Amino acid sequence: MIRKAINTLSTKLSDGLSLSNSRLETLCLLVIGMASARTVNLSHISGEMPTQAKVESTCRRLQRFFQHVSLGQDWSARLAIRMLGVSENWNLCLNRTNRKIGRKEINLLVLAIATRRHRVPLIWTVSGKAGNSNTGERIALMKRYLDLFGSRSIKCLLADREFIGLDWLTFLHEQDIPFIIRVKSNQYVICEDGTRQSLRRLLRTCRGKRTFTAHFGAPGDAAPIWLNFAAKRIKGKELLIVASNRPAHHALTT
Repeated sequence: MIRKAINTLSTKLSDGLSLSNSRLETLCLLVIGMASARTVNLSHISGEMPTQAKVESTCRRLQRFFQHVSLGQDWSARLAIRMLGVSENWNLCLNRTNRKIGRKEINLLVLAIATRRHRVPLIWTVSGKAGNSNTGERIALMKRYLDLFGSRSIKCLLADREFIGLDWLTFLHEQDIPFIIRVKSNQYVICEDGTRQSLRRLLRTCRGKRTFTAHFGAPGDAAPIWLNFAAKRIKGKELLIVASNRPAHHALTT
């Protein structure tokens, strides 16, 4: 059964990877072994292999793969898109997760594609620090994506309240990337009448859904980026507010 799975996966991977048959088979052994053994420990994966070789020999084979093969930073992104069989453009989700292993911080900034049932990671950055990502890290991640797929592949970029900031939003707008990003209610915006208000104050009487236009920055900015905002009250009467560089009427639903 495992041998059949290896052959099937090898056929799927062969189009996108320039590996010899032996190394391609080793990669398939790794993938299926991780799923079967439910661990990334190479000794345990080696015990799952359908070969006549000793476990120690198989383990050395897997170790040599990591020693001699470099697949590149984003080798799996195109492969994931092809295997998902998605349409020509799609929704992306940007998120971050932080874990600690002993004293070491493992901080993952991840760009994932949103399918109907799943979120599949495409490109990610690992840093050894705790806390939020910065604008430079986000822009670098998006540039890697754009080098592979271009901005026309993005139906919409979705992100939570961490992923805000004028320089970041300016970059997305200049790259013609449609986005819907949640913002904090204590953010200040410049309204169409030129007044500067916090979103909480602006929406203090909001009961149902509300849409309006405003921009971040300062009054009198030469070329402000006007954004479309949508807001509603959610559980606990908290404000859910999103900002978009596209029409806001579907922003909350998306």
